[in-house]
Amino acid sequence: MNYELNDIQKSIKDNFKKFCENEIKPHAALLDIGDEKSVEILKKNIKKLGDLGYLGMIHEEEYGGTNQDLINFAIAGEEVARACAATFLSAGASYGLCGMPIRLFGSKKQKEKYLPGIISGDIIGSFGLTEPQAGSDAVAIATTAKKKGNKWILNGTKTFITNAPIADVCLVMAYNDKDAGPANGVTAFLVDKGTPGFSTGKPFEKLGYRGSPTSEVFLEDCEIDDDAVLGEVGKGFIQAMQTLEFGRIGMATVSLGVAMACMEEAVKYSTERKAFGKPINRFQEISFKLADMMILTDLSRLLIYKAAWAKQTNNPEAAVLASCAKLFASEAATQISSWALQIHGGYGYIKDFPVERLYRDAKLGEIGEGTSEIQRVLIARDLLHKYGS
Repeated sequence: MNYELNDIQKSIKDNFKKFCENEIKPHAALLDIGDEKSVEILKKNIKKLGDLGYLGMIHEEEYGGTNQDLINFAIAGEEVARACAATFLSAGASYGLCGMPIRLFGSKKQKEKYLPGIISGDIIGSFGLTEPQAGSDAVAIATTAKKKGNKWILNGTKTFITNAPIADVCLVMAYNDKDAGPANGVTAFLVDKGTPGFSTGKPFEKLGYRGSPTSEVFLEDCEIDDDAVLGEVGKGFIQAMQTLEFGRIGMATVSLGVAMACMEEAVKYSTERKAFGKPINRFQEISFKLADMMILTDLSRLLIYKAAWAKQTNNPEAAVLASCAKLFASEAATQISSWALQIHGGYGYIKDFPVERLYRDAKLGEIGEGTSEIQRVLIARDLLHKYGS
């Protein structure tokens, strides 16, 4: 088993690191303000990543992508996340949570309409599954879709929707047949911005990822054409669950990027900061924290690569490995961000130092794309299925 990156992967890592250091990272603090100027910066960042080819790495060449494997994509994604987690999150919601289902289940017409723009960064997508009463319990969604001739009428409310305030298209999950249950009664719909009956709420004031706008989505007698159905009627929930496997690898990757940024800031600060006549990283209490940071980030990366490999090769272990990677990397990032802030002392508690933002950003990893508790449920279920009596 060879753990060495090949020449292509090394090139991807080096090129993305240089680009993100120069073009994305310098704006991360401004993006964190979360105002109208932040939205402009975010859109520019997404467009830059489109021009670089990042948004199309997992998409087909026919629509402007490069069809890279998921390990290459994770390598690039770590560098984007390390530079600016908010940019990674919004870009991922567009090319991944919205774009990937279109790639996997969309008609040729739908792919031609949306994918080139998503890949270039000219179209921003969002993913509408979560509702006020349906987070971890996704089958409890209440949004409905009623067929009326060759039209569909959507009614319901979605919440915590990344990119909703700026998205050009939202992928909406709705029950078309409640009695058929989630496996056969939920359908996915592509709803364009500006469609009558479709609106978004005011962006939420969030703890972290403030540069990535999040809001509610309202559907009030929202009428859409039959060709807005993504894939097969009644199979939307299954599509959503398959998409979330990619999303969990993405959330693990952004958590790793945040953790890496925290570790680098902690090493830098602990080298420059002196106490009792020597750099504070010469004290065991600090050096042991740094050592643990390295262990946790390296383990996170290995789990992400394994999950990406499994998903790429259609390995039956892909789902549980995605959950393992997401769970471990997100909890590691939260711990590492806490250690990094502690190493900075009082300076870590003020906005002049990046660890303050990174500490706030880290927590979402344990919540988004399925909470840590849900990941443990899924992992335990898989374990008991394999080895339970």
